[in-house]
Amino acid sequence: MKPDLCISFRFIQPFPLFHGRRDGELPEWPPSPMRAFQALLNAACLRERGRAIAPKLRETLRALEALRPQIIAPPASVSVVGYRAYVPHNLTDLVSAAWHRGNLDASIAEYRIEKDIRPMRIQAADEELPVLHYLYPLERVTLEPEEMVAVLRPSVRSITHLGWGIDQVAADVNLVQRSEVSDTGERWLPSELGGRPLRVPRSGTLDALLSRHERILTRLRGRQWTRVGRISVFDRVLYRRESDPVGRPYVVFRLLDDNDDMVAYPHAKLIHITGMVRHLAIETMKRNPPRNLRGRTAEEWVETYVAGHMSPDDKASGTPHAQFSYVPLPSIGHAHTDPAIRRIMVVAPVGDQAWLNHLARHLHGRLLKPMPNTRIPPGTRLELLRPFAKDGVRDAYTRASHSWASFTPVILPGHDDHKPEKTRKLILKALIQSGIDQPCEFEWSAFSRFPKSYSAHKYVRDEQARDGRRPVGYIRPDHLHNQTAVHLTIRFGRREDPSNPESPWIPLEHGVPGPLTIGAGRHCGFGLMAAIE
Repeated sequence: MKPDLCISFRFIQPFPLFHGRRDGELPEWPPSPMRAFQALLNAACLRERGRAIAPKLRETLRALEALRPQIIAPPASVSVVGYRAYVPHNLTDLVSAAWHRGNLDASIAEYRIEKDIRPMRIQAADEELPVLHYLYPLERVTLEPEEMVAVLRPSVRSITHLGWGIDQVAADVNLVQRSEVSDTGERWLPSELGGRPLRVPRSGTLDALLSRHERILTRLRGRQWTRVGRISVFDRVLYRRESDPVGRPYVVFRLLDDNDDMVAYPHAKLIHITGMVRHLAIETMKRNPPRNLRGRTAEEWVETYVAGHMSPDDKASGTPHAQFSYVPLPSIGHAHTDPAIRRIMVVAPVGDQAWLNHLARHLHGRLLKPMPNTRIPPGTRLELLRPFAKDGVRDAYTRASHSWASFTPVILPGHDDHKPEKTRKLILKALIQSGIDQPCEFEWSAFSRFPKSYSAHKYVRDEQARDGRRPVGYIRPDHLHNQTAVHLTIRFGRREDPSNPESPWIPLEHGVPGPLTIGAGRHCGFGLMAAIE
């Protein structure tokens, strides 16, 4: 088995900080593989002092850009106390022009912008400087590992910073076995199961970076200036800690009409959207089933996994039923947000990302057909939301959090007979059925923490109604109509003394990632939890 190629960065500041930012000017940790690759290429080019990169080094960099490294990073957190910098921007050219014309009263102070900076504070062991490792797997690389190290080492050792210029580092490269660095920090792995999006080089990144550098050098010719855009030849890959809880894979679709405007459907009738998308998925997968169905026929897979009907054999054996969940997402965020349904999420069990991706490709752009007694705008279709596109509603239901609250009622697997102890037992059973095994505390109520959500009641008293009551709240499927529903608030962690409910609360080391759907109606949009931290 080939060893891994390990590029290590040792932060050399007495109080190590990292100022790098990812998309949206958000703090980045760990530093992305793209950032490490750019630092390496920068050092390699500086060593050549304007000459072309040596063919051997270019070949080695091309091999490196196609790999997805594991990252072993020390823990880091956003600094509680930051600082403010006053940064000049391009309008300072106006000031220098005024000075040139003799107007010495022009002040550069009027052309500075305030920039609040809160870097990542890196945790380091006593009397040690923190080290960051990138482990590149070499199993599929045809180059000799020892030769790669010899070619890269002069450039790697020339790296002076990672992130901003003040984030000074010393770097080196070696061949290692993964077990040799397993206990030096948190291990971050490329993952399809959620995590932090990091920029990663891909085939073609090296040529794109060199070409952009050349365009920058020649952007001013004579009196003509040519704008050079940002680099775009890279991938975004989700990275998660090895110790992080695994979230269920999901995709999100927006509901768009003929004018590309978002469709808003009443959230009390969310099961209508569930039914339309489920019906479309069934019809689509009957015509285009995946290739690998793990020993099932296409008809069996569509009936059980897509339609969600448990087979007689599974019922007899007690095998846990696996299926797609079709979960409409009420809009959430601002206090005045209209909670109508504008998006729907399709969720798959852990390990079934390939089937989910196959379904998503075939649903993208497809038209929804209204159900009986329902109305949707003409031409309503599904548009797949890109995983790294900004969307606050999606993120409210999917980001990791220690505390969650239900937006739609949790329908319990039974009736509690209005007995609190039976309610507690049914909630525990619902958590287990939903695959939630992290330690937690919970409380329940008929009302949600979200003011625009409907209560868990099925009816309210109404003397004008035939039987003295009328339906209220969310429309339920018929088979869930007689089961108890509650709104839940869940906090993940444990008490310092489990036998003492008053002892200090210890949250989980890392938050639990969404999406979380709980209860008997979890496959059709009930029991949908949103992060409340």
